[in-house]
Amino acid sequence: MSRSNPMPWLAGGSVAALAVLVYLLYLETRPPAGTSPERPLKVYCAAALKPVMEAVSEEYLRETGWRVEFEFGDSGKMLGQVTVRPDGDLFLPADDSYVRLAREKGLVADTIPLCRMRAVILTRPGNPYRVAVFDDLLKPGLRVGIANPDRAAIGKVVRDHLASHGRWKELDARLTAQHANVTESANAVQLGSTDAAIVWDAVAANYPDLVVVKVPELDGAVGRVDLAVLASAPDPAAARHFAGYVASDKSLSLFRKFGFADVLSGGDR
Repeated sequence: MSRSNPMPWLAGGSVAALAVLVYLLYLETRPPAGTSPERPLKVYCAAALKPVMEAVSEEYLRETGWRVEFEFGDSGKMLGQVTVRPDGDLFLPADDSYVRLAREKGLVADTIPLCRMRAVILTRPGNPYRVAVFDDLLKPGLRVGIANPDRAAIGKVVRDHLASHGRWKELDARLTAQHANVTESANAVQLGSTDAAIVWDAVAANYPDLVVVKVPELDGAVGRVDLAVLASAPDPAAARHFAGYVASDKSLSLFRKFGFADVLSGGDR
C-alpha cells in the first residue's frame, strides 16, 4: 500500500512485494475479536464494480461483523461526492485517473491497485446487426451508446484512446445515446433501446445472453482500478483494514468469478 505517492501498476517481483505488504497490513489492522466500528464504512464506488464489491462486503460482514455501505454511480459523480462530502472512507472509481485527481486535491491517503478492465462492444442476443469490426458501429441506422465521457470512466477512457488514434470524432457523430454510467449502457442493450454499446468487459460478463465483440481499435482502452483510502476517513484503521481485505487473495478470487480477468495479484502473483 502506498503512502503519499500514487502506486504504479506493478509486475513481476514488485507484485510479489506488494502482495506481502498488503497481507502484513491486513494482519496489522485485524480487528480485535468481538469489536466493530461505531459506524459502517462508506465507499464511493463506480457502478461497474457494484456486483463484486457487494459480494466482497457480504463476506467481510460475515467474517468480521463490520458493515460496509456503498454509494454507486459514475466515476465523475463519485469524485464529486468525495470532494464535497468528508464522510467517506474509501473511493473506488473505474479508472485511476480519478484517483489521481482526488490525490491532487489532497483527498487520498493510500492506494492499492486491484485490476484492469478493458473496453468491448456489447450487442443484442445473436448479434442480429452483425457487428464484427469497429467500423460496423458507424453503420447508418445502428443505435450506438456509451456512458457520458464527461462523467463515466468508460466513456472518458474510450474517448481519450480513440481520439489519440483519430477515431473518436467519427464514432461521436454516430452515437445515439450517452448513458449515465456503464451499467445503464449495458441495460439499454439488454432492453433493446440500444443496438450496441461500448462497456467494460467485466460489466459485459454480467449479461451472458448478450454478445461481446472485441475489436483492435479498443485494445488500448483500459481502466486501471485503484482502491483509495480517503484522507477524510473517520476511522482510518478500519478503512485500511477493509482495503487490505479487498486486495486479499480471497476477495480477488471473487473478482475473477465476477468476470474480472486481469487482477493484480492473487493467483497471478
